[in-house]
Amino acid sequence: MIWKKVIEDRTPQPFFVGPEFQGFFEQDMNLSFDVVSDTMPVGRVKRTHPVGTTTLVEFIAQEDTPYTGMFKGAKHGVMRISEFAETQPHILNTAPGHGVKLLRDGMASANWFAMFAFDGQTSHNFFKNRWTNILREMQNECARHTIGKHLNEVSDHTGAMSLMELSEYDQYGNFIENNHWPFQIDIEPYDVYGWTDEYQNNFLD
Repeated sequence: MIWKKVIEDRTPQPFFVGPEFQGFFEQDMNLSFDVVSDTMPVGRVKRTHPVGTTTLVEFIAQEDTPYTGMFKGAKHGVMRISEFAETQPHILNTAPGHGVKLLRDGMASANWFAMFAFDGQTSHNFFKNRWTNILREMQNECARHTIGKHLNEVSDHTGAMSLMELSEYDQYGNFIENNHWPFQIDIEPYDVYGWTDEYQNNFLD
């Protein structure tokens, strides 16, 4: 059902530029942390990472993994790769990231989110760097005092996302006692195409 809704309308949402981004600071960030659902809260607009590309995935775990729940593997998942904000072809700066939604029977999916860095990278190659669920503090002073301050309203650990919830249930919805999860995951890109730092084309093409 989730994938059916994803492909129902392929019209991309526009990026929010300048004053249009103001709504981000007016949103209650608690919703991002506290709502357990596979749908956006009613009336909420996605102002960060608004444009992305989505695909179906399977999570195949190492047989000897010490971690539990979804870290043992998930047959059905959805991955969305996106860009934080609008970029320009002549400026070598992008801030790509992704969200992975691993489906579980009879309950909401398990999710993780990962990026390279809040400050982005000096490249148009989305797969240049590793992505992680534990981000370094923003180096851009303006970003620290605006976006960072807004995120700090709900968390003292800006840029860090716990993976505990993924370890609590397996893909069949079974609760796991004595669950184990990693503190950090690194998503290593596998670039066999030889993409360069230069702009190639719109990633939605």
